[in-house]
Amino acid sequence: MKLNRVHAAIWGGMTCLLVGCQNTTGTSNDRLERENNETDLGSDTLPCWLQAPVSDNVRGFIGTSAVLNAYGQLAIKTSRKTALRKLAHFHKINLTDQDFADVTAQDHMVISLSSGHAVTFVPVHVTKAVIYSYAFIGSAVALPLSCSEKHCNFDTCSPQWLCSTDQNTITSVSYFTAIPHEQLAESERNAGVIASLLDTANVQVIDTQTELYQDLSGEIVHSIKRSRSGEVTAERLSAPLLHTRSCTYGNTFVAQYEVQRIIPHRFKLAADWKSQPYYQGRAIALGNFGEMGAMTADTLLSTAIDYAIKDALIELAKVKGVTVTSEVNIHFENGHYLLSEAQFSVNQIVSGDLIDIKVSYKNGKPIVYVWVLEVV
Repeated sequence: MKLNRVHAAIWGGMTCLLVGCQNTTGTSNDRLERENNETDLGSDTLPCWLQAPVSDNVRGFIGTSAVLNAYGQLAIKTSRKTALRKLAHFHKINLTDQDFADVTAQDHMVISLSSGHAVTFVPVHVTKAVIYSYAFIGSAVALPLSCSEKHCNFDTCSPQWLCSTDQNTITSVSYFTAIPHEQLAESERNAGVIASLLDTANVQVIDTQTELYQDLSGEIVHSIKRSRSGEVTAERLSAPLLHTRSCTYGNTFVAQYEVQRIIPHRFKLAADWKSQPYYQGRAIALGNFGEMGAMTADTLLSTAIDYAIKDALIELAKVKGVTVTSEVNIHFENGHYLLSEAQFSVNQIVSGDLIDIKVSYKNGKPIVYVWVLEVV
C-alpha cells in the first residue's frame, strides 16, 4: 500500500448539475426519521462525495455530527457548520457569525459568505449514527449522484490510490470509535501526526544490544537481546491537510490526505527499490511494528502505523550518526560463555517521505511495514 498523491478517480453512477437536481424548498430533517438513507441509494451505494470529496472539478469538505432525532435540524446544521469550518480553514477564509447563521437544514442550499465566496451544501447523507454534510465553493458543479461503496483490499491495492507512487499524500486510518461521528475527525488527527513526523522529526533514543554466547553441556547457545529508550517528537504541521479519498476495511476507515506543502525532491523509484538501501544518495529505511505478535495498548491500527514510522525514522537517524556510549565484553578462556553488551546513543534530526506502507493481519493483530526515504 503506497501512500502518495491521488490518481484520477473512475466515477460510477449518474452525473447531473447540482443546481436544480434537488427540490430546494424541502429540508433534510425527514431523513433523520429513516433508520438509514441507504434505502434511497441501495445497500451497496453511497453519495460519490462521501468516499471521494475531491475530484477533477470540485474540492469539497465533509462535516459530521451525531444523529439526534429530537434535534434533527440542529444536528444537520452542526454537521454543515463543521464542513464549512474545514472549507474556510483550507482556503484561509475568515468566517463571521452571520456566515454560520445563514447555514440551514434545507436539502440543497447555496450561501454567500461575507468574504464574497459562494458555498454550496448538497443534501446530507444519514446513517444510523452519523449525519454527513458536504460543502464546496461554487454554485454550479457537475457531480455524480451515486457510486458503489469502496472497500480496501491491501493485497490487490484496491482502490488504485492505495498503490499510488506520487508524493505529498498521507494515508491515515481510524478504527470505529465509541462516538461514530468522530471517526473522520480521528482520521484527520492521525494524518496530522504522520505528516508532522515525516516533515521534521527529532530522534533522541538509546539502543542497547546484548549478545550472549554460552556453552551448555557441549551445546552452543547464542541469544541477542535489544532494548530501546527515548522518543521521536515533531512539531505540529501548520499546513492544512486535504481529505481526498477513502475506503473501508471492516470497521477501519482508511483515508488519503494531500499535504499542502511543496517537496522539491521529486523521485521515481525503480521496480526493485525495496532491495536498495539508497536512492540517489538518500537512505531508505524500513520500520515495522507487530512482527513478534505485539499489539498496541489501545489496540488501534493507527497507533501501530505511528510506531512503525517512528521505527523507520530511528533507522534513518542511525544512518546519519550513532555514538557508542558504553561497551562491555566478557570472555572466559575455557569457552564456557562470552557476554558482549554495547549501548548506542542516537541524537539526530531527520525528515522523511513515507513512500510505502503494507498492512497485514496475523491472529487478528496488525503487522505494519513502512518505508521512509530520507529528505536531505
